[in-house]
Amino acid sequence: MMHDWTLLTLIVDWANGTITIAFRNCQSQEVFLIAEGLIDLRVPKREEWGGSVSVNEVDGPKVLQNGSLYFSIEMQSGDKIEMEARSISLPDG
Repeated sequence: MMHDWTLLTLIVDWANGTITIAFRNCQSQEVFLIAEGLIDLRVPKREEWGGSVSVNEVDGPKVLQNGSLYFSIEMQSGDKIEMEARSISLPDG
């Protein structure tokens, strides 16, 4: 669904527990993933496969045992952005 999309920005509103991730989709439109009730966020930038701002694949959202949602974005750099939140709204293609 999000393969080859370009990751533009990742904004965390710590006080409100939200994260907004902006992408440019395959039609060059800016679209947003919004997670609310943020519990955990991991954003490595090791670039083990080389530098890239493009999405390789995504996983989720998956419901965890505690009722929260898990979602991951694997970048073409090899980095995996992972989050756990109470709700996750995915962008339309």
